[in-house]
Amino acid sequence: MRFNIRFTKKAANPVTSEAGTALPAQCFCDTLQCISIIGARSMYSWNTIRTVCAVLLLIPVIHLVYLVSRDTLAAMDTSPQAWAKEVSEFTAFDQSRSLPVDPIVVVGGRGVKLWRGLEDLLAPREVLMRGLGDATINDITHYHSQLISFYRPSAVVVLPGNSEFHLRDNKSAEELVAAIRELVELDQGLQAERQFYVFAPIRTPLYPSDYPKIEETTRLLERWAGSEPGVTFLDANPLLSLRSGAPNPDFYRGDGVNLNEHGYLRLSLILERQLKQDEALSNMQDAPL
Repeated sequence: MRFNIRFTKKAANPVTSEAGTALPAQCFCDTLQCISIIGARSMYSWNTIRTVCAVLLLIPVIHLVYLVSRDTLAAMDTSPQAWAKEVSEFTAFDQSRSLPVDPIVVVGGRGVKLWRGLEDLLAPREVLMRGLGDATINDITHYHSQLISFYRPSAVVVLPGNSEFHLRDNKSAEELVAAIRELVELDQGLQAERQFYVFAPIRTPLYPSDYPKIEETTRLLERWAGSEPGVTFLDANPLLSLRSGAPNPDFYRGDGVNLNEHGYLRLSLILERQLKQDEALSNMQDAPL
């Protein structure tokens, strides 16, 4: 097969960026022009080449749809095995490096995966973010040995997610508190001396029907943590709300469920302040008389 390709003279004043390079739109047009020349003088018709280009342009969209579908299917699978691949990825990563000493481990679902900047704020403390898709507290308990005890952390931060009430589960306030207690008691049964920092579920603009359940969960968690020396209860909702008590949209992403960077900063500051208070108290108790 023989190709006769004719190169046209470049324009005197191509569209360029401030750096002097051709803009993507101009490059794309030049590419289409070249393809059209090849198509006109080759065995392939213009319609065929145009179809191929359309398919190539759709590949990123198809990939995005695949990722969303995969996460949705995993969320709908109520078995903890839905997160086996993510857990194995954490394991493989841990085997490739030296583990930190006495780290702070943060566990939860998507809320933990999207939490950025906590490691920098809490430095020089070592922080390990161990979020699993839309995992529930029951899923975290199932993988306790891989996500918590394996690291021998000094502290564990628990952030219950929206999946406790939607998609994967439909817990009542009592059931969610019971699930968190089961996780803590499992850890305590291993004779581990570490502090648990448990956040209240976060109210979201998308699900106002959850507010009564979240308020009851908050009340029950606060009462339980008050009688557990190894548990500290944290509630970020007051700092994420308007004066009316409704969630402030400025702290949430466009989906109305997940926090944005401003919302996560408030979570980080709450945790940092509590850690500093606990460390100061511990230093006072350890100081010689």
